[in-house]
Amino acid sequence: MPLYMPAPLRSLVSARKLTALAAITLLGISTPFANAGKAASHRHPRLHALAHAFANVALPGVGLLPDEEDDVPTDGQKYELKLAHPYTGEMINVVYRIGDTYIPEALDQLNHFLCDSHNQQVTPIDPRTFDVLHTMLAKLNKPDGVIDILSGYRSKETNDALRASGTTNAAEHSQHIEAKAIDLRVSGVSAKLLRDAALSLEAGGVGYYPRSQFVHVDVGPTRQWTYTASHARRRHSRRTKRS
Repeated sequence: MPLYMPAPLRSLVSARKLTALAAITLLGISTPFANAGKAASHRHPRLHALAHAFANVALPGVGLLPDEEDDVPTDGQKYELKLAHPYTGEMINVVYRIGDTYIPEALDQLNHFLCDSHNQQVTPIDPRTFDVLHTMLAKLNKPDGVIDILSGYRSKETNDALRASGTTNAAEHSQHIEAKAIDLRVSGVSAKLLRDAALSLEAGGVGYYPRSQFVHVDVGPTRQWTYTASHARRRHSRRTKRS
C-alpha cells in the first residue's frame, strides 16, 4: 500500500523508499505535511491564535493509496464529503477515506465531479485537498455541511481564457491547473469564517473574495490574499483598455 505522493515526486522515489515511507506513516511518525501547521504556527502567531476559535480538530496526515480494492479497510474513521454544483444542481456524497486509506473509487468520482467545467477534462485531484475541505467543516462544527463548488480542476487552456477575459483573478500558474485547489462556499457560513477556518489549518494557500463571498483553498505553498473591489476595478480597467 504506497504512500500518496504527487506525481513529480513519486517518479523520483524508488519503490523501496515508498515502502519505508508507508511503514513510517503506519507507525504513527508524523509526516512533513502533518507537521506543517506546527512549524508555521511559530512563524505566524496570529494564525496560531485563530486555531483556538474553532473545534479542536487536526488535519489528518498524508493518506495511503491501496494496491488493490480489497485492501480498502472497513474499520476506522470515515471521511465524508458532500459537494454541490450550485449552478447545475448536481450533488455528490461520498466517503473518500477510511482511517489512513484513500478509497480509489471515491477519488475517481470526486475527480469527475471536479473536472474542468468548460471542457469536461478530468484529472486526478490531489487528495490532500479533500482532507482540507473535510477538516474545515469539522472545525466549523458542520461535518454534514454541503460545499458549493465554484471551481475545481482547471486546464491551462481554460485558465488562459479566463485570464484573457480579465473578469477573474485567475493566476498564470494557478494551483487549479495543478489540481490542488478549490473555490467554494458553504451555505450559512460567511466567506470570512471559511477563510479563518482555512487559515487555522496552515495547509496551503487561502484566498478571500469578500465581494463574491467565496474562498479559495489549495495545498500548494502556504500564503494568503484578499481580492477586493479595488482589485476588480483595476482588472476591469485593464481589460477595457485592451479592447
